[in-house]
Amino acid sequence: MLLSILTAFLTFILGIGTTILYFLMLMYVVAAIGSFMQKDISLGIEALVLGFLLSPYGIPMAGTAVIAFLKGINEAIKSI
Repeated sequence: MLLSILTAFLTFILGIGTTILYFLMLMYVVAAIGSFMQKDISLGIEALVLGFLLSPYGIPMAGTAVIAFLKGINEAIKSI
């Protein structure tokens, strides 16, 4: 019961957090493009790496994996 509530809450928080991180990722990508245009390559690469971490394939994917793990544990407990 408690694990079901926890996974539902974490899924909700992940949805909101992913939206916020998506907007931050867009800002980092725009900043990287600006850095490349001003020939500041190292700052542009750093911005692209941070943009990747904030993209749906970075930090939110790790959160999704944790939620999937908790759901698996919850289903295993329910099947007992």
